[in-house]
Amino acid sequence: MNEIVQMVSQKFNLSPEVAQQVVEFIGAQVKSRLPEGVSQQFDSLMAGGSESSSGLMDKMKNMASSVMGKA
Repeated sequence: MNEIVQMVSQKFNLSPEVAQQVVEFIGAQVKSRLPEGVSQQFDSLMAGGSESSSGLMDKMKNMASSVMGKA
């Protein structure tokens, strides 16, 4: 998640502390709207802070495809 925080901080010219709060808030909102099994996958996805952003996006696309029944 550190990489996401860094990207948000740079993109919106926010302090790292504020960017951390934004990412945590958005993550909690997204997670609360996901089905139980998917929300657990979301936790592990967000915990993988060392992933590249393209790898993270690929995982998110795959997760969304499986939820939509297109996998």
